Amino acid sequence: MRAVLCENEDLEGLSVRDVPEPIPGPGQVLVEVGRAAIDFVDTLIIRGRYQITIPRPFVPGNNLAGVVVGGGPDCARFSVGDRVHGMAFVGAFAERVVVPESQLRPTPAGLTSDIACLTGAPYRTAYDSIVSKGKLRPGEDLVVLGASGAVGSAAVLIGKALGARVIACASTQDKLDFCSQLGADEAVLYTRPDYKDALKTVCKDGADVVLDMVGGDFSEPALRATGYGGRFVVVGFAAGGPARIPLNLILLKGSSVVGYEIADFERREARQAAQNRDALEEMLGSAMLTPPITGRFDLDHAPEAIRLVAGRDKLGATILDLR
Repeated sequence: MRAVLCENEDLEGLSVRDVPEPIPGPGQVLVEVGRAAIDFVDTLIIRGRYQITIPRPFVPGNNLAGVVVGGGPDCARFSVGDRVHGMAFVGAFAERVVVPESQLRPTPAGLTSDIACLTGAPYRTAYDSIVSKGKLRPGEDLVVLGASGAVGSAAVLIGKALGARVIACASTQDKLDFCSQLGADEAVLYTRPDYKDALKTVCKDGADVVLDMVGGDFSEPALRATGYGGRFVVVGFAAGGPARIPLNLILLKGSSVVGYEIADFERREARQAAQNRDALEEMLGSAMLTPPITGRFDLDHAPEAIRLVAGRDKLGATILDLR
């Protein structure tokens, strides 16, 4: 079968090769991939900058939608021909991938493969972070740092659907314009010198929830712009590293800072995660959410697509169409 092969940490070294088809083991199924979403986290894994290191060579790719074509011993949840979607962590940028049954969900009839592959990490992360960690309530101010990317654009859409006032923060005006098209109520450049003051101006009583995918020097000003009892949710560090936050800010504002990592959340809070998945798929299937798919590539052009996402200039979601 054909797949993207990662042999080193150089994105320029990615290639599409013929590789052996994987064989499912106990509790695993073999999925023919129809669509796969390319996320910024995939680029971190490829470059060896993620918390978990994968031995090379390997096939990258996490979020997928496809059809079950085989199963290993003890498989009970799915049968050959079932439409499924979920997360493989690695392996999805290929014609076929082996995935544990526990990491897949049946794809409802009303959910297209395009949308189903996006219900993986980006939309799950946004929904879990906003609802379960941020405890967002209708009418509250939601600040999204890194609002133009896959997770950020999902957060803008979800926040609006849940009745929040959404303040999108991004690094360029083009990105902010994109967020405004998605429905963001306010847009703020986090690269401007008066970024903190600009946030305080648009959030007159302070932000209620901040969703931070950026980190670095941009986190502390956003925390300072929260109101009393604000919830600051740490999701990622696209700017290059975690922020150092003075704890006195937490004390003075009565704030809470919580972290979110998708694998731990699904393992440790499995019941809440399952409820969130049902709610999210209902929102997507009913067109309450319309993900902005702004890039579509075939497998031959997957290395180019991955490099595009890694550059952080890409807006919205990028998917591979393998069928």
